[in-house]
Amino acid sequence: MRLLASLAVVASLAGSAPAFAKAWAPQNAASQQQVKLQKGTWWGAVGDRVEITVKDMLASKVIAATVQKIDTEKGVLTVEMEADGKKTVRPILLNSILAMKTVGGAPASGGAPASGGAPASGGAPAAAPTAAPTGSASPAKSATAAGGATGKPSGKVDAQGFQLDEQGYRIAPKKGVFRLPWKGGVGQTARAAEIEKLALEADKWGPGQIIVLEIDSPGGLVTEIFKIVDTIAKTRERHRVVAWVREAISAAAVTSMQCDEIYFRREGALGAAMMIRGRDSVYGEPLDRFRDELGAIIEKNGRPRAVFEAMVLSKPVLTYTKDPVTGKPTFHDHRTGLPGEVVLSDEKDNLTFNADNALDSGFSKGTANSGEELAPLLGLKEWYEVSDYGVKVATAFQKLFEECEKDFQLQQQRLNIPRAGGAAEQIASQIQILEKLLQWNKRCPPCIEGQIGERGVEQIEKQLKELRKQLSDIRKAGS
Repeated sequence: MRLLASLAVVASLAGSAPAFAKAWAPQNAASQQQVKLQKGTWWGAVGDRVEITVKDMLASKVIAATVQKIDTEKGVLTVEMEADGKKTVRPILLNSILAMKTVGGAPASGGAPASGGAPASGGAPAAAPTAAPTGSASPAKSATAAGGATGKPSGKVDAQGFQLDEQGYRIAPKKGVFRLPWKGGVGQTARAAEIEKLALEADKWGPGQIIVLEIDSPGGLVTEIFKIVDTIAKTRERHRVVAWVREAISAAAVTSMQCDEIYFRREGALGAAMMIRGRDSVYGEPLDRFRDELGAIIEKNGRPRAVFEAMVLSKPVLTYTKDPVTGKPTFHDHRTGLPGEVVLSDEKDNLTFNADNALDSGFSKGTANSGEELAPLLGLKEWYEVSDYGVKVATAFQKLFEECEKDFQLQQQRLNIPRAGGAAEQIASQIQILEKLLQWNKRCPPCIEGQIGERGVEQIEKQLKELRKQLSDIRKAGS
């Protein structure tokens, strides 16, 4: 059962896709392609059986698959693999691949083709997106379409005038991002709903898009966190989701840790996920359930549970050391006494990362204060926003929320103004005001719930019923 408490809002942290309709036959060496990865090269062809090691958060995993499509221009390798006992077709970003080899072949190095495949070392800070679940809405075509976007013009356009490729996906002039300004309280103006809407928009350009959540939030509600976790998990099945952090406290920190990659602004802060009810911290069984459930999710994503524990509680210690040879950082949940050990969180304070220690410890993938600085970290030649849909959606809801808050205060004042027409006019005015609040609840539920609580709407409806009866009785008595 998911918790109905709220996380800290204080600034101390925080389908598988259908398989191809036809079988793809292995091709001979003459049709082999050179696939350049971030470090290294793989030679192979459609139909090859391969083992691919991909970067997944702070960990890695090996995928056994059959190559279905190689798109070096878009940097996407489409493979057929088994997932949950079913065959599924999934695109993998080339810059997320740590190593790759043809099964049964000897590893090859250098640039010449070999009978086997060349394993690629290194990798990029991206997780491998997979095909979209069935039902992802797209006027052009669902992101579950076999083979993904081709980029080759079909000569057709959609209802909005975008040129479509052979698979029915929109064609972008260049590789870019879909940005969502994700600001304010979690569950208020920072919600799962806008993430889901932007993911559906990105689907129109095919799988493998880059969605950037520009996070600036002091935290919010646990109830919304679980919606966000589910939404991002589904989005990551078909796109690359990036957190770009200015402030990610409490619930917003958990949101960031659900993404494929985390980048900081230079003044960025992320952490302090204390659980708060009212003005007090929550302990005992509710906190334990919260830690267990979210800790398991974060650990499944490849991030150490110890990092999350240090954010939730003040007592856990978190340090890190670096391998003297490779420089690879390792987190520790106790002081090791090893040379060069850095203490991130002691027994007194909840963990909050800044841009410097997040990068040095390997928690973040880089620091950027502008899109132009972030672009190369994402593997892009330049900062280009494929669509402004995310910005428009976020701005529109932020404006609606602010209008709701302003009008709520106005209606509260009106509720207490005495009316010259006596009891009947006073009650009629109160009914009008409460009806308006219910209308606002339909348009902007997070605003009204934030003002009157989870059960406030029920209380308003009950009060309206009583006021209408009173008004009816008064009018009957006067007739």
